[in-house]
Amino acid sequence: MKKKRIIGFFVLVALLFSFLFSGCFDSNAAKNSADIYCSLIFKSDAKDLQKIGVSDSEKDNIVKEYEDKIKDQLRKNVLLMQYSASDEQLNSICEAYKEALSKITYETKQISKSGDEAEVEISTTNFDIKKIDEQAAMDALDETDKMEFTSNEEENKKFGEIYLNKLAEGLKNAEVSSDKSSNTFKFKKVNRYWIADDQTNFGYKLVELAVNKDNPNLNIDEESISPKESAEVLWNLVIKEDSSGMEKLGYSKAFGERIIKNINKNDFKTFKKESGQSGISLSDDQLQGMITALRSAISKNSVNFEEVSKTDNSAQVKVSSTFIDRDQISKDAVNITTSQALSNGIRDKQKLTEAYVANLIDSINKGQISSTTTENTFSFTKVGNIWLPSDTTNYTESISKMVMK
Repeated sequence: MKKKRIIGFFVLVALLFSFLFSGCFDSNAAKNSADIYCSLIFKSDAKDLQKIGVSDSEKDNIVKEYEDKIKDQLRKNVLLMQYSASDEQLNSICEAYKEALSKITYETKQISKSGDEAEVEISTTNFDIKKIDEQAAMDALDETDKMEFTSNEEENKKFGEIYLNKLAEGLKNAEVSSDKSSNTFKFKKVNRYWIADDQTNFGYKLVELAVNKDNPNLNIDEESISPKESAEVLWNLVIKEDSSGMEKLGYSKAFGERIIKNINKNDFKTFKKESGQSGISLSDDQLQGMITALRSAISKNSVNFEEVSKTDNSAQVKVSSTFIDRDQISKDAVNITTSQALSNGIRDKQKLTEAYVANLIDSINKGQISSTTTENTFSFTKVGNIWLPSDTTNYTESISKMVMK
């Protein structure tokens, strides 16, 4: 996969809001405390923090930390996906994200209270953060497809630049649905302060209401897809050209098809370049025929995924697969072509090339799957509630090599 994706870019940002909820609360009802923090998160409005005992200096620190945390997590996620972002880009995305959140409307309702315990229902409108993220990537893919690059590194750099700019633009123009999502939060009174009963998940779930209406109840330490499942989804995408599992990563099948199209395009460019360097002139149909046969052959390999270790934020997945013998396939095609040339007196270079391509495609189609397996162990990192390869490029390129020796 030549162009990498920043999947789940803003699921990280939701993690930031857990830190806000260990501060001071006064004797106001739980509903009032919820109102004040909703105002801070969704409207960047800190003026009422004084009503819950937060001083001016503490208020300024909270607001600054709020913004710094967003930028810090955005920078970490960009680095995880092997991009770089300038401070200007990070500031732009941070401001755009806050602008999108400011469009959210919310309601709070205290639905029960018994002694030092209470329940508050919070409902919010929402916008589709994953749709914005996906569209930014699609636009970046479309634009870079029209450009010429001297290397994959140059292409990836340009893709990242366009993607981040489109992401900021999409957030600024975020459309908020009038539909509302709701969740009920438990509060407890400690001394004279009302605090969220689950302070770790309160802020996380609150933001999820606004940006992830389909799964707002997921806790901060839970996962929507395991490392093993993530490895399989990406294997199927790259090796089997099967995009159905992309929904497990929160993205559409159509987006997966767009990635497959891009992989095939890059394969075609690579085959054409290599054939030209070898002095062989092949038509586009011949090149595509070879790629199609090869794709079909490698998709028949069997594979097994094993989670060999796992901590809170990192994991190791061992991938074992069969493979096809590329060298044997090439030798078979050469031997058959040589025999045909000798038997039929073929000396014309173009006719020999055509015969070789036809025999190569036939050899690929008849190629035997190995009885043994090759294996590799890959590192995965937890990004929000999703596990992704710690090095996406290494994973996709390595599994491509595993299935063809």
